[in-house]
Amino acid sequence: MATVGFVGHGNIGSRVVVHLVKAGHDVAVFDPNPDAVAAATAAGARAAKSPEAAARGAEALILSLPTPAIVSSVVTGVLAEAEPGLVIVDHSTIDPDTSRLLAQAARDRGVTFLDAPVSGGVQGAEAGTLAVMIGGEEAAVQQVTPLIDTYAGNIFHIGPSGSGQAIKLANNQITATNIVALGEGLSSAVAAGVDLDTAYAVLTKSSANSNVLSNYFPKTLFTADRPTGFALDFMHKDLGLFLTSAAQSKLPTPVTSLVRDLFSIGQRDGRGSKDFTSVVEFYEDFTGIRLQTKEYIE
Repeated sequence: MATVGFVGHGNIGSRVVVHLVKAGHDVAVFDPNPDAVAAATAAGARAAKSPEAAARGAEALILSLPTPAIVSSVVTGVLAEAEPGLVIVDHSTIDPDTSRLLAQAARDRGVTFLDAPVSGGVQGAEAGTLAVMIGGEEAAVQQVTPLIDTYAGNIFHIGPSGSGQAIKLANNQITATNIVALGEGLSSAVAAGVDLDTAYAVLTKSSANSNVLSNYFPKTLFTADRPTGFALDFMHKDLGLFLTSAAQSKLPTPVTSLVRDLFSIGQRDGRGSKDFTSVVEFYEDFTGIRLQTKEYIE
């Protein structure tokens, strides 16, 4: 059994904590939302009064936080009193440069910082099948792998600090682009008279198929209630991080710039807290046709 600190009990973190507790680990949780902490303690975790308290006596401190600024603030506070040997595992999606800076600050204190963003969303966190992309020192990766194994289906050691975030931002950019392209293509086909269920059946057996179309849309966009697994606001943030990172390499990003603009429209239209597939509602506004399959139509 390991002693683990956990900061951030949101959509992903709350489900990861359950897996850690069920595996028999002693988990101390901090979140600024008291309701989130109450849910964690109900699942068998301990409440901590601060991130520093969650890290105290822990072998690993796991973070699942929304922005680079919050991650930096939490890590800076923890490092001020951290014991050498602590491994910080950051499951947040932030930028590679911030991860590299935090890794260096951790090294200066005898602590290891791993950037370890995840993919798989709420469904993957619930099932314990998340994909984890880790940047940082090999020895530390090996040290925390038994913990991550409790909630991950695939663990990838990408390379040095920052590389986990680099591949995660690429993953999200590709996913967001796929969603927008699917929304445009499906809306066009349906507006031309093709039944959506038929379009879905054809495209999932054709070259346009993807995990987004075959697995994610049926659980979100195509349903009646369109539950939120990953908020549009968060994808908008990640696309901005991708653009900033790419600009440092002087890489042209015409596709991502356009896609991010569509997510900006989604924010403007009040869809920020909805699932990120709601960016497709931009096309529904033009056609007046909702992309909802027959299974969910009453």
